[in-house]
Amino acid sequence: MKQRLRVEKSFTEKEVGQVITQRKQAVKSEMSAGSLIWVGLGGIIGAGFFLASGLAIKQAGPGVIFAYLLGGLLLAQVAGALTTLSVDHPVRGSFRVYAEEFIGPYMGFVVGWAFWISSILGIGSETVAMAIFTEFWFPGLPLWLISLIYLALVIGLNAFGVKNFGRIESLMSMVKVGALFAFICISVLAVFHLLPSTGNVGFKTLLGNGGLLPMGISGMLRSMLIVIFAYAGISIVAMAASEVTQPRITIPGVTLKVVIILLVIYTLSMFLITSLTPWQGISAKESPFVAALAVVGVPWASSLMNAIILVAAFSVMTGAFFAAMTMLISMGDDGQAPRILGKPSKNGVFYPSLIASALGVLLTVVVAYLLPSKVYNYLTSASAYFSFLNWLVILTCYLLLRKAKRGHEFTSPLSFGRPWTTWLTLAVILVLFDFSLTVLDQRMGFYSFVGFVLLINLGYAYYRTKNKGRSGDTN
Repeated sequence: MKQRLRVEKSFTEKEVGQVITQRKQAVKSEMSAGSLIWVGLGGIIGAGFFLASGLAIKQAGPGVIFAYLLGGLLLAQVAGALTTLSVDHPVRGSFRVYAEEFIGPYMGFVVGWAFWISSILGIGSETVAMAIFTEFWFPGLPLWLISLIYLALVIGLNAFGVKNFGRIESLMSMVKVGALFAFICISVLAVFHLLPSTGNVGFKTLLGNGGLLPMGISGMLRSMLIVIFAYAGISIVAMAASEVTQPRITIPGVTLKVVIILLVIYTLSMFLITSLTPWQGISAKESPFVAALAVVGVPWASSLMNAIILVAAFSVMTGAFFAAMTMLISMGDDGQAPRILGKPSKNGVFYPSLIASALGVLLTVVVAYLLPSKVYNYLTSASAYFSFLNWLVILTCYLLLRKAKRGHEFTSPLSFGRPWTTWLTLAVILVLFDFSLTVLDQRMGFYSFVGFVLLINLGYAYYRTKNKGRSGDTN
């Protein structure tokens, strides 16, 4: 189910093939408010939280609690803007179509390719993360080999398909959300000394290592790039507007619940992690959740949590690969990419788009092999900068929609304080962008982001030249 919802990010106004249409009809018959909540949570919670949160803790210490609170408030504004756009101004193609309609064809082209690149980078980071999780049990296996195995599984699922895979995706979402609640329950018991532990836990650990803001407010702000990466993906809920019978009632309520649940789970988890183990000891080579449970006197807890995190990462990676592949299909169909990418084979599989996406992810795995100590940080940061770009585009399109339809009927309750809070959110994102550049690893990710944007601009120049040539021929 999540796979289909992610397709909504990449549709153009044209249908891209019978296979995608069939997937749409299959999902539409199952869609409900309850399933949408699970799909939304499952599509967001992945390695970006389970592993990358360790990077945020290293930057902010316990101040990461406030970072996730701030991230949740920013998310609320972005989700509110996108929900309003999707419900009040429904079009297929998500913010890519909105960007083209409200800002111009250049931004539509940039957003489409930026989404594909961001997805590829995100899949690469999830693949590396899964290898790291697996090394928990098999420390002798090389990182690149484990990554290739998982990548082959994901490609196989997207190439051949699995019957009722949507239900499996929903089940995996329930498993990982349930695991987070279990983690919270076990950790609360440990913090209040109702479970045995191997060290000092509780408020002494939380406050005894430099206080709540050991790195100052600037450290908290520097961690926000990673926090934004953990919140990326909320648009899969808003993009389901065409999949439910009463979108104006269902979508806003579901989006509100997803934002609240994420905010509570994320901030409470960070509070408990920094209360169970000193934040200086958190390592990017291991999930902070596993490290936190290692001090609790439940011998199987950390191993079980690691297994569930592996499921979470695989779930997100599989859906993200399908979304990336389908983005190429839609752009190929719309002439913004080689048209062969939009052509299916006789059995209905879009092999050119699948192969191109697979090669993109494979390249990130090769980089992971060449630069194993820093590659996860770089991939996460580069992908997060694309999330910054997407959020800025969504908020801008929302403001332009308000200007075009000053008396429009629907506004999401998450867009509280509009339009001033919308402008404030834009300003805060730009400030966070500036702070992120003070971190070396994130700055390296930014350089990668800039390089990709330059390539996209070259592609747009070629696209414009090609179209002008065709129009000249027709005249």
